[in-house]
Amino acid sequence: MPSSPTRPQEMQVLALGMSRTATYSLYTALNTLGYKAHHMAELKNTLPGTHALWVEALTAKYHGHPHCPKTANPSHAPYGKAEFDKLLSNYSAVTDIPCIMFTEELLAAYPDAKVLLTTRNEDTWLKSVSTLFTTLLSWHWSFVSRYEPRYPADTPFHVRGYIDILHIVWNLWTGGNWHDEEALRQTYRKHYALVRSLVPKERLLEFDPRVGWEPLCRHLGKEVPDVPYPNLNDLPFTIWFHEQLWWAAARKAVVSVALTWGVPVLGAVVAAGWYWYL
Repeated sequence: MPSSPTRPQEMQVLALGMSRTATYSLYTALNTLGYKAHHMAELKNTLPGTHALWVEALTAKYHGHPHCPKTANPSHAPYGKAEFDKLLSNYSAVTDIPCIMFTEELLAAYPDAKVLLTTRNEDTWLKSVSTLFTTLLSWHWSFVSRYEPRYPADTPFHVRGYIDILHIVWNLWTGGNWHDEEALRQTYRKHYALVRSLVPKERLLEFDPRVGWEPLCRHLGKEVPDVPYPNLNDLPFTIWFHEQLWWAAARKAVVSVALTWGVPVLGAVVAAGWYWYL
């Protein structure tokens, strides 16, 4: 991993709730409280190469797992505090994937950070997370990602790196069967049991975002802001947001295909994208 400057601020908050438990609302709330929070959404505007580092971290941790990408040898030892200090050097709080895939490592690396665990009804969570991930991992995303260079150095966001992370996480959560709801349910339960087993009660806040600011601010020692608690990123908005990312990536892919394969293949790519959008 490339070197980076000393952390500008310490890691103060580890929000370890599963994706689709109002993590984007919490991410926004933490930023409102003065933290600099990380969320999967940050990967749309991070430094070049960041996607590759997260993939490296995931494959290093889960090397040998039957549903992690096969590599003869992981390119890096499992990440610890030194690596996370570099990868998350500009952040004082984390939420969502890919960070929550390193729950044990982050708790060990930052023992003084306060811990949040967003909660949600298990059945509504299952429906929401399944719909989102299967939508984002459908053929049109993979199709566009093929025409992007792998981890280009000149752009912060690219579909391929983003989709690589989602593929790894979803395969790990579902045991490789994307429609196995029982495997997904067990992943949810095991994750929450793991956090509760590792974090002392006085360090942990189990947080239902519908309650609003008060318990969150009390746990973090912050004043309650004079604004409503964020209520963002519902499922239709999230899918719409990713559609915009898809179209941005599709425009780059069209140029790439036109330069490489010529007009006939370009026409097929445009037609496929238009068909999906309609």
